[in-house]
Amino acid sequence: MDNYEGFIERLDSATANLERRRDLLDKSLDVVQVLFKQNNTGLQLWSQRRGRVSQLLDRYSGKPAGYRALSELNDAAVRMETLFRNRTRRIDEYIADIRERSNVIDKSLVDLEKSRAKLHSSRVVSQDRENLNRAIAELSGTPDRAISAVPDAGLRDALQEAREAIILAEALLEVKGIQP
Repeated sequence: MDNYEGFIERLDSATANLERRRDLLDKSLDVVQVLFKQNNTGLQLWSQRRGRVSQLLDRYSGKPAGYRALSELNDAAVRMETLFRNRTRRIDEYIADIRERSNVIDKSLVDLEKSRAKLHSSRVVSQDRENLNRAIAELSGTPDRAISAVPDAGLRDALQEAREAIILAEALLEVKGIQP
């Protein structure tokens, strides 16, 4: 296992953890949105009731006991409307909080994917550099081993040019802030 494998495993582990968390947030969001819908419906119904009772109260010309009863109904409707309005507002804030956390996770997942791509690219460049160095060493010969075929100076030059191109590409990546 090369050094890159350990880093890739960490990226994969972090990705899996964040995806599990996002899935849980998605499920929570579904449940909380149902609660919001129910409470918003309750708010609308109590608001309608309060409006009807208020109209009845304004037009009432009967006995004082009936007026008191309508007043009590109006007070109850006002309390319930306020209760549902506050509850609906809190649930809506909670929905916004869940969405914000989900957005943060999504951004982190994108960053992890970018890091994985950069790491993979760096790994490929490193492997190519190793293969190129090995090929150059084989063409150049070593003290242990003589060159087995007629030297191909053109091939050696092409390999050297490729090696320099890889080094320049790595330098460019470093200058741009992308670690190979």
